[in-house]
Amino acid sequence: MKKTAYIICIIALCLCVLAGCNQKAGEPTVVTLVYDGSATEVRTSQWDEKSVQISTEDLGLGKKKACDYVGVKLSDLMDMADAEDCAKAVVSSSDGYSKEIPAEDIKNYDIALVNGYAGGGAIPSDAGGPVKLVFPVSDHPELKDTYDQWSWLWYVDRVEFVK
Repeated sequence: MKKTAYIICIIALCLCVLAGCNQKAGEPTVVTLVYDGSATEVRTSQWDEKSVQISTEDLGLGKKKACDYVGVKLSDLMDMADAEDCAKAVVSSSDGYSKEIPAEDIKNYDIALVNGYAGGGAIPSDAGGPVKLVFPVSDHPELKDTYDQWSWLWYVDRVEFVK
């Protein structure tokens, strides 16, 4: 199983590089928000006014490593898309992976898209950047049952809010 996971990670990194995910640090990244037939492109630089720090164990790195990230809560993106009445969000990445998250979880937990580390510095592509999906599992260990390491998406480029 470890060998398979390792091979999958290498393939995902290769696909990301081919897809242009190796963007230069500091460049704003565009994430498309979709709701009710309308799409809005949001640059990560627009998150600054809603920026939050998420300190959590990062299951997506597979090492139970604690990280201090900076980004935006999905609930704030839901507001930006005027999608407060949605039933769920489908977060997608440029490498073809996606994760459905019920709106109830988005509203009750600080699930976030992060694009940097607290104290400065962009998230490199080998750690899931430029934008990755994280879950506050350190503050809410019960989330580990629902959102395991495979739920932590790397290279996020789209969030579709679904009614």
